[in-house]
Amino acid sequence: MATVITWFGGDGANEILPAESGANDTLGFFGAGFGFSIRVGEFNNTCFSTNDNGTTNFGQVPNLRFANTSGAFVASETVASELLEVDNTEATLRIRMTTDSNVTTQNGAFRAFDRVSIDNNPSGVTISAIEINKPSPIVRGSGDTFWTTIAGSGATLTFDNQLFASGAHEWYVGVTVTPTSIGEKTNLGFYFETEFL
Repeated sequence: MATVITWFGGDGANEILPAESGANDTLGFFGAGFGFSIRVGEFNNTCFSTNDNGTTNFGQVPNLRFANTSGAFVASETVASELLEVDNTEATLRIRMTTDSNVTTQNGAFRAFDRVSIDNNPSGVTISAIEINKPSPIVRGSGDTFWTTIAGSGATLTFDNQLFASGAHEWYVGVTVTPTSIGEKTNLGFYFETEFL
């Protein structure tokens, strides 16, 4: 069965290509804007589609910044939003899987790793993630109510099963990072997996 997985910012505006593609293949987390550092112990203020070393701006993607265990600052908000009030289009990532037959999905997961092995923890940074499921601004979401710290195979974000048969499935993911040491963090990758029937 032909299967295609694509990654975009949650608003669908900027694609993030597969790793080692040589162009917009990296999700970059920054401080006040593109190229600005995040201080140790603080969280990202902006996110961009960029290259491996974070030197080329291929477009901004929606930013979520950790506020507390059940809240996030959306974009440039100064008042935190409850995680269930974050819209799909405000998610950091939209992962889309298309198949040439209708399928259901189960056991989906999202992890952060060191770009060497999907089982290894990234170093020098703490990553938190949530699944977002709020397709309309006028309804309350049904995604995660608390951030999950993700690191290698030991701590992954699990997705709700999508038990409706379709040729297209989407997952919306909020991601926020905080460095635990100084210096550029380029050995950080994200990995998505799911079973489909």
